[in-house]
Amino acid sequence: MRIYSNGMDLIYRQQGDRKQRLREIGSKVFKFFFDDPIKYGFEIREGQQEMACEIVDAITDGSHLAVEAGVGIGKSFAYLVPLLFYSQTFNRPVVVATSTIALQEQLLGDVQRLQKMLGTGREVILAKGQTHYVCGKRAGQYISDPSAPLYKEIKSGVESGAQERKNFGLPIPQRIWDQINVTRFSMHACASCTDKCLYYHIRDRLMYEDGIILCNQDFLTAHLQRRSRMQHGLISEQAELIVVDEAHNLEDKVRSATTGYLRQGAILSMIRAAVKEVPATDRRYMQRSVSQAEAAVKDFYRHLKDQVQQQINESAQDMKYADRFFFRESDTAIALLSAMSKGLSDLADDVEIQLARTEIPVFNTSASDDLDNIVSGLSEVLDDFNNHLVWIEQKGANVDLVYCPKNTRQIIRRLFFDSGVLSILTSATLTTSGQGEIEEQYSYFIDSTGFPAEDGAFLSEPKPSPFPYDDHAMIYYCDDLPHPTQEHEEFIQQGTARLTDILNISKGKALVLFTAKTDMEEVYATLQSQKLPYKILMQQAGSSQESVLQEFEEDTDSVLLGTGAYWEGISIEGKSLSNLIIFRLPFQVPDPIISYKASISSDPLMKVMVPEMVTKLKQGVGRLIRNFTDTGIISIIDPRLKDANPKPYCDVVWKALPISNRTNDLQKLKEFYERLSQ
Repeated sequence: MRIYSNGMDLIYRQQGDRKQRLREIGSKVFKFFFDDPIKYGFEIREGQQEMACEIVDAITDGSHLAVEAGVGIGKSFAYLVPLLFYSQTFNRPVVVATSTIALQEQLLGDVQRLQKMLGTGREVILAKGQTHYVCGKRAGQYISDPSAPLYKEIKSGVESGAQERKNFGLPIPQRIWDQINVTRFSMHACASCTDKCLYYHIRDRLMYEDGIILCNQDFLTAHLQRRSRMQHGLISEQAELIVVDEAHNLEDKVRSATTGYLRQGAILSMIRAAVKEVPATDRRYMQRSVSQAEAAVKDFYRHLKDQVQQQINESAQDMKYADRFFFRESDTAIALLSAMSKGLSDLADDVEIQLARTEIPVFNTSASDDLDNIVSGLSEVLDDFNNHLVWIEQKGANVDLVYCPKNTRQIIRRLFFDSGVLSILTSATLTTSGQGEIEEQYSYFIDSTGFPAEDGAFLSEPKPSPFPYDDHAMIYYCDDLPHPTQEHEEFIQQGTARLTDILNISKGKALVLFTAKTDMEEVYATLQSQKLPYKILMQQAGSSQESVLQEFEEDTDSVLLGTGAYWEGISIEGKSLSNLIIFRLPFQVPDPIISYKASISSDPLMKVMVPEMVTKLKQGVGRLIRNFTDTGIISIIDPRLKDANPKPYCDVVWKALPISNRTNDLQKLKEFYERLSQ
């Protein structure tokens, strides 16, 4: 009884000690944000102060937290200061996961700056995904061929010790980078490269690091998945406090981590590679299974291409510009998929049999292992179609078969909220409604991620941006243009003419955001033909984003057209970007994922399509005002935001945006811009 009593006393003392240390952290955080900001040259920002205190409370209470922090709040500092004090106090690692490299690198600078102020002295690791690093063996193989593209440049970079893409001093096309980067990392298989592989060094450090770990959401998801399967994680097991920044992307990132991609060319290459792992003298026994597997693969992918073309021919206008298409589960499609699965399975069995029979040692079976993984994935899908989303993605002339579990929400909840880690999620765009109770404002985020608000997790009151938007910005909306999808050609023609009128107001200095690459290219060609008095730049596939953005910033009158990644994650301050133009509301093109979410919703338009659109629109609008002195105009070239006979979502859109100063009069927009320029 005495022993039990002493044990409980120890537990109580430990718990009391922890609470006392957490209170000390709270005091330090309060002092930094309320007493010392001016001392360190910071402005006092109420939203930032509140957010930092809420994070301390969440850590103290052991409660998950979701907080929307508008542009300019300084959310990075709001979570980094408590995390640094926590890591120092308890000597434990903390993790910050983002969705962009740019933010990871920014956070590294922020941590280094804060550590000097706080005197915390924690180790910091920037852990990018493996594909960002050079594989010494693959690079060595590449430069063994003097005729290889960029041979001299790659050889020079490798010999000088370049470990990342940016270290080579020149843009490397993706098709070349994919031949020299890390693709199949394993601590065991890569052990021979410990002294010369930066990625191996980073992965080794991560297992024991007790400081600040900066990684991407994909990496964190993979770590949590391994832990959920009772495997060794990718990060120290002591990492129980995580911050997910840019958390509006969490659903997509987790879905991506659980998604399988099968491309015809990759499968055929894998078949050939797996066969080569078998000694040449034994390959003759496999000719039939190889031929049958290859034929089944080609038959199936021929059918997929037919499905894509059929959907394009039958579809509304938007489908012509889609990347994702529906996999139609016809009897023919299932039969062909089953035949491919059986062909690959039979071949995998033959490879295994021949490898077992051989008397010659085989040390590398990575291709046959990959073949086994494909067979397992296909079997899982065929056995449980009802619980999987299966679709087709078109990339140029190629098509991929893509599959993932339907219930991403359940996976996120299991990994991030029910696994023993404490998750703090933040973004400038977690809410999709500017009205109603707080649960209603966060409702789409809750539905998409399974955030356990009903079980005590805390939803923070959204922190509005401190920037004076209505004094510094105006939104122009077009309500007199043809419908973007129903009258697409007319919309492109008239929309481009309106775009030119808006560009003439600012004399360039504009970022134009598109939802479709084809729209962007068509508008670009038209603008180029007009010989405008300012340079027209366009995002280029496979080119360095940094170089295009640098050219845009340096030529302050230039116009930059972009899509995809340009909607978020870029920050251009000053006059170079004083005119932001959104060419079409960013409604999602119908695809299998959105269609599935809509199919299980009570109101597909207002509870799925509109929230998805509003999130992206808020991200795009956020590109204009990046500091307290930025000014400019925003134009939404889309007739669906109109005053007469408004769509049911118009009010939702306007209340979600941070700018209430708006007009549909082009002359008023011009007058406003001219006042800003005085």
